[in-house]
Amino acid sequence: MTISYPVTMPTTPGFVSSRFWLRSNTTVFTSPISKVEQVLERQGARWAAEYVLPPMKRATAAAWVAFLVSLRGRRGTFYGFDPDAKTMLGTATGTILVNGSSQTGNALAVDGLSAGGTILMGSYIQVGLYLYMVVEDATANGSGEVTLSIEPALRTSPGNNDSVTVTNPKCIMRLTEDDVSWDADRCSKFGIQFSAIEAL
Repeated sequence: MTISYPVTMPTTPGFVSSRFWLRSNTTVFTSPISKVEQVLERQGARWAAEYVLPPMKRATAAAWVAFLVSLRGRRGTFYGFDPDAKTMLGTATGTILVNGSSQTGNALAVDGLSAGGTILMGSYIQVGLYLYMVVEDATANGSGEVTLSIEPALRTSPGNNDSVTVTNPKCIMRLTEDDVSWDADRCSKFGIQFSAIEAL
């Protein structure tokens, strides 16, 4: 059967450690005389991750090895996420939706929240196939509407009433290198770690 990308990572065992960050895309021009800097922000900020798995016997490690090999280096893609931030911070409930079309930039108007519900800074949201972080606390009005300040800027303009996912939000990632490897000790305990970057 032909593999269809993006694929989903195995669910067990969980990661023993991870690193997840946003890699901004800027160019800095420094005057050779005054040393005054000008910073140009470009599109293309991307989420990046490093994942480390616990020592595993081959029977358990096989699913992870197969997952990594199936990616064919940087060819394939998979759903990546921040393992320590799978749930939203705040009190908001309800079915959260995009409120209005043609939105761009670092603000996203949403509705469908509980009146007075909060989404706190540091929460991730997923809109379409893209992952964003809420960078300012937000409180819905009596109609369940609020505008979220997000990073990075919207990749594409979402449609009105598109879903906003706040539980297990993900983005599409690919490996940062073509080499896929795993270690094994004399007790046949496998060690696996890999790094990835958002596929735009």
